[in-house]
Amino acid sequence: MEVGLERIVNWKKKNIPFCVITVVDAKGATPRKSGARAIVFPDGKSEGTVGGGSIEVQAFRDALDALQAGVPVLKEYLLEELETGKMVCGGKMTLFFEPILPDKRLTIFGGGHVGRAVANVANEAGWRVRVVDEREQILDQVYFPEDCELIETKYEEFLEKNEISPNDWLVIVTPQHTKDAVVLEAVISSPARYIGAMGSPKKIRELKEYLLSKGISEKLFEKVHAPIGLNIGTETPGEIAVAIVAEMLAVQQKINEVHACSGKF
Repeated sequence: MEVGLERIVNWKKKNIPFCVITVVDAKGATPRKSGARAIVFPDGKSEGTVGGGSIEVQAFRDALDALQAGVPVLKEYLLEELETGKMVCGGKMTLFFEPILPDKRLTIFGGGHVGRAVANVANEAGWRVRVVDEREQILDQVYFPEDCELIETKYEEFLEKNEISPNDWLVIVTPQHTKDAVVLEAVISSPARYIGAMGSPKKIRELKEYLLSKGISEKLFEKVHAPIGLNIGTETPGEIAVAIVAEMLAVQQKINEVHACSGKF
């Protein structure tokens, strides 16, 4: 399979990591010429080819290294050196390795005052934001970042149609306790990087008791940040948003101390 730009764009839309290898220069007898591409995924699977044989084996290893490092790399390969001293092609190839990393995608359930504030703060902190709300009048673009995706639909319908990946961050700030329960029940077993739910300690206890009665495993609650956000004495929507995004950043940086100053089920 030849890997064209359309194929790369399609994989990019799936928001999964992969590395694009492009032959940028080929001199002498080489198995592929400039412009040939291959894609390598974290599990070692691939599409396309940059030549097969020893050159491809080494290139795919280097692609995984580039993907792990998260930085592009330009490397030159002498084909005779890759063939255990036997000059099979005798050429020279220069390959460009471009890691394509997934966006940090934040889905905010609830576009009220807190949801709006979180959308703006998280956007500035580097998240790609989408807001889901059942109320059309709430989703006015003027209150949200320009590139924020606004989705008016029932929470249940959105969750049925959209798969949650390890690159997803979820903030639950709907206007109703029953809606919070619907969303949390649907996402608590997902591989989301972060799940946070807003509410008073009493509300959170009631939410947990309700979900336990629905058969949700006690173990799953360990991954939920509730009450959401760092415990820094917040009151206004803007302050709450800062506390939430600060907690998300702490999770991103794997700062263990975040559990000592944030709510956990």
